[in-house]
Amino acid sequence: MNFVESDESEKLQKLIENKKQFLRKQTNEAAAKHLQREIMFLEKDILPIVQSESTILFYECGKYFNRCMDAAMKFKCNGALIYVPIHEMYNEQPEIAVFNARELDPIGTHGAVSIEIINMDIAGNLVKPVNLLLNALV
Repeated sequence: MNFVESDESEKLQKLIENKKQFLRKQTNEAAAKHLQREIMFLEKDILPIVQSESTILFYECGKYFNRCMDAAMKFKCNGALIYVPIHEMYNEQPEIAVFNARELDPIGTHGAVSIEIINMDIAGNLVKPVNLLLNALV
């Protein structure tokens, strides 16, 4: 076990991965659709609950995110950019994941935002943003 995932979370992730592998081999279309719905349910509905209830990191991130969103809404902000450090130690070029729900919106679309990180850490290392499209990951 690592320090990020709980035993329950690791087991559920392994179960989901096994179901995905079985889905790739499935030839019955009806069974494949049923299995696909089951995988989506486990990934999108059950796994976040297991992670937030059994893993301190996910639980604390959830609390931090909720406080940040609450403050942003109180100040009538249109969005929130939240930095959550995951590891204290990192290589020479720290990588920071950027999740931007509006990344693929065409320029000029109301609400479209492009996010760039132009910064250095305290040691002068350049920060490398890693743009991740959440919808593409799941």
